[in-house]
Amino acid sequence: MTEDEARRRHFQLTGIRVIAVVMVLLGVTIVSGRLIDEPLIGYALVVLGAAEFFALPWVLTRQWKKMDS
Repeated sequence: MTEDEARRRHFQLTGIRVIAVVMVLLGVTIVSGRLIDEPLIGYALVVLGAAEFFALPWVLTRQWKKMDS
């Protein structure tokens, strides 16, 4: 793997995690009733954001390892 490819993968993983955290924070804000009065949407965003934060980087790294082999 080249240095440029490693840098690109690092930024992809970081970007995914940042977007997931923003998603969770938006969901918490919605659940608290500060943006809209639909807590179900907020709960969905919290769950999806948490799943994205933990699962998606793991899936991507497994896929990248298969591609590199």
